Amino acid sequence: MSGSSLRDRLRSSLQTRVYLLLAVSAVIPVGLLAWAFGVRVTRLDQQLVAAREWSARTVAAQVEEELLQGFEVLQRAATASHVNLEDRDVEPERAALRDPRVGLQFPGGAFFLDAAGQVLAEEPGRGARSMAPVAGLPAVRTAIETGRPAVTGFVEGRSGDHVYQLVPVRDWHGSITGVVGGVVDTSQHHFQVLLRYLRQGTEGTAELLDRSGRVLATTEPGRPTSTTACTGVRRLVAEGTGTAKLCRDCHAGRSEDAQGRAAVTTAWVANAPWAVVARVPASEVMGTSGAIPTWLGGMILVSVFAGAMLAWGAARSIAGPVVALTRAAETIAGGDLSAPIPALGEDEVGRLAMALERMRESLSRLLGAVADANAQLEARVIERTAQLGKANEQLRERELALGRLYEKVVSAQEDERKRIARELHDETSQSLAALVMAIDGSLAALKAGYTPRLEEAKALAVRTIEEVHRMILDLRPSVLDDLGLQSAIRWYAERHLATRGISVRCEFDALDHRYPAAFETALFRVCQEAMSNIARHAHAESVLVQLTEVEGEIRIEIEDDGRGFDPGNVSHADRRHFGLMGIEERVEILGGKVSIESTPGQGTRIRLAVPLPRES
Repeated sequence: MSGSSLRDRLRSSLQTRVYLLLAVSAVIPVGLLAWAFGVRVTRLDQQLVAAREWSARTVAAQVEEELLQGFEVLQRAATASHVNLEDRDVEPERAALRDPRVGLQFPGGAFFLDAAGQVLAEEPGRGARSMAPVAGLPAVRTAIETGRPAVTGFVEGRSGDHVYQLVPVRDWHGSITGVVGGVVDTSQHHFQVLLRYLRQGTEGTAELLDRSGRVLATTEPGRPTSTTACTGVRRLVAEGTGTAKLCRDCHAGRSEDAQGRAAVTTAWVANAPWAVVARVPASEVMGTSGAIPTWLGGMILVSVFAGAMLAWGAARSIAGPVVALTRAAETIAGGDLSAPIPALGEDEVGRLAMALERMRESLSRLLGAVADANAQLEARVIERTAQLGKANEQLRERELALGRLYEKVVSAQEDERKRIARELHDETSQSLAALVMAIDGSLAALKAGYTPRLEEAKALAVRTIEEVHRMILDLRPSVLDDLGLQSAIRWYAERHLATRGISVRCEFDALDHRYPAAFETALFRVCQEAMSNIARHAHAESVLVQLTEVEGEIRIEIEDDGRGFDPGNVSHADRRHFGLMGIEERVEILGGKVSIESTPGQGTRIRLAVPLPRES
């Protein structure tokens, strides 16, 4: 089966997907358990091999202790009384070598060599069959040159290959005059005992090797000086490394090693060029060898097969009812709500079928309700359309009112310009003309030698300046720019209401701080328009102006006791009330609300609330 056909089948067949998912869910846990078991077995093998390495190091440390005892015995002989390798008397040297401790530590013999490597004294004396090393031996030269004790591997001696321990001999000046040494008998019983601790069972071997791979001591009788058979071990000893591993990690050329049936452990002796090597069958070292029996693999296969069968049965038990549900759903999707859904049991699929049947019945009732709702919706659309037409009519009236307001604003601007031109012509220009005439009279008086009347010219000039200043204040009061909104409102009330005999009281509870210039100007114009209407139309005797700042907004209330009016009878088309329209428009632009309360004969109250600008 190709990959594309498998994907298509998985997409279109629920049974295939259920079977695959259940099979995978059965296989994955078994696989994970097998993997975890294998990881644990591997770690146990590593721990057991590491324990073998620790044991080899322990034996190597015991060998080091044996060699240290030999160094101590030789050092006592080198520092014995009257020992002097430069004189011709060898009796003190022989006496030092006859010490029982020397004989006990070195049963193969001990000797003194001069700086040239020649034998000066030896115990026991063997003549031509001396156990001492040959002259010029590198180990002897190294001990004499470095002044350090040394242990050799198998080296050439006068009577064959031997292993030696060497200690330098110094005179009373501290100069090295020779060496004292002993033949190390590695076949001694205590070496055998130490190596047996590394041997397990009857097939393993434990050996003490020198750097060339020759056997110094072994638990396998018959080859005390032969070369170890394992080439990997010889390489590790030559490199001077201590480790624990399987033979297959060293080399795979040997069939036995390639199967990993032997575990090799090496440990280096610190004070000698020796290595402790243990090679035993892996089955004896590793307790986990064979821990995964054949029956366990069989159980895994049986579990996988059982999981696959359960998945197949579950897929068959689920697919049948699901197919019936699919057909019923397709019928409903086609618009046929008359056919009932059959009962499919009381399990989850059966409850799903019952829920789908209730959904079919509800959908049928819902379609009838939707038809009724459509009829009601059409009626409401007609009603909303009529309301929208009425709103559009109101909007057109508002646009017309805005147009008339614009005409009023333009007319007001022109009226203001006419008023300014009239005042300039009637008052300022006449005052300036009178001032010019007064100046001409003063010039004529000066020319005639009379005293000029400058006081009248000065008075005219002062009156002209006051008139110009009044006109400037009417156009843009400087107190609004200099002192702020509250001071400007109080100044305008006193100037335009109090001068007309109207009692004015200003109550300001807000903090007297500055707002943005455009915001202050708009609020001032609203208050100016309201007080101008009072001055022109209200015929009031007293006026109350209140200003508070609360909950993030400014609230202004202007109340008078004038003749009032009926707000319900005032339309936007009434030109006499364009001042109120201007107030409403300005407040709406600022995002606030305004309310006008008035009753004929009982005065008028204007309330407005404007949110504070953010920058304030």
